[in-house]
Amino acid sequence: MRAAALRLGLIALILAIAWWLRDGFGDVAGALDTAGVTGVLILSAYHILPVALCGLSWAALQDQLPTRLFILGRWIKDGVGELAGFMPLSGEVVGIRMMSKFGMRTADASAVMMADITSEAIGQIIFSLLGVAMWMTNFPDAEVTRWALIALAISIPGVAAFIALQKSTVVRFLETLPAKLAPQTWEAPEAEAGVHAAIHAIYADRKRVAISVFWHCVAWVAGAAEAWVAMQLLGHPMSLEDILAMESIIFAIRSVAFVVPGAIGLQEGGYVLVGGLLGLSPELALALSLLKRGRELMLGIPSLLAWHFVEHAAARKQAEG
Repeated sequence: MRAAALRLGLIALILAIAWWLRDGFGDVAGALDTAGVTGVLILSAYHILPVALCGLSWAALQDQLPTRLFILGRWIKDGVGELAGFMPLSGEVVGIRMMSKFGMRTADASAVMMADITSEAIGQIIFSLLGVAMWMTNFPDAEVTRWALIALAISIPGVAAFIALQKSTVVRFLETLPAKLAPQTWEAPEAEAGVHAAIHAIYADRKRVAISVFWHCVAWVAGAAEAWVAMQLLGHPMSLEDILAMESIIFAIRSVAFVVPGAIGLQEGGYVLVGGLLGLSPELALALSLLKRGRELMLGIPSLLAWHFVEHAAARKQAEG
């Protein structure tokens, strides 16, 4: 009961801070005024597709748990990450905890999470490269094209360094550090049973990694097409080619601005700047962003409650066992 109360208190705190950061959830009111409750519901329903695709990507990296748990886990991970973006890696920590609650070893869950983050980043780079190529064809001299190229120039070495770090002995050092500092409290895992070994096992199976990257590429395209659906709901349809070009540029810029919680302000500014080159008025570009913000909250708040019930069910099962 104490753990459940603390968890509910944390959820309330997350919502309170998200309320403050988003100016009282005024963005949801703006989205509802723009497209109506039906529009936000339709966009939320569509978003299940990219979430499911990301769940498939995550599940492809392991063979211990059924895929449906990773689809559920991705929904909860995204909801926590979007609403608690002010807490670094909050969604990832919750994802690891959930997989361990479902029966996966914590070391394996941590390794699969790191590999999934990597494959998602690779998928985004591939998608952004495609979009930048389309953008350069249509707007070769646009300032935003140069910003996207700079973002990719930062992202690609960053992903390469992240992969190298995962494979290095740094991971092994970090997972044994608590045992070295407090040997009477912590016990270091055996080398073959730790996170470092699990990461190497995942990357050794290149087919699994390739499948995960493929599903993430499809998920990025499906996520970009969400803007196409949103523009239909706003009564200003755009071609899918323009939508993909616009979204790829915004995703590329957001990828190097991860220090901003929830990319608050960046997404709105990106739509106004990039959308303007495609003929979108500032009001319409802002409405598109607000509609997507409304979708984040429509799916995010239930995901926080789902996380609470998953944790509560796991704790009760452990107590009964």
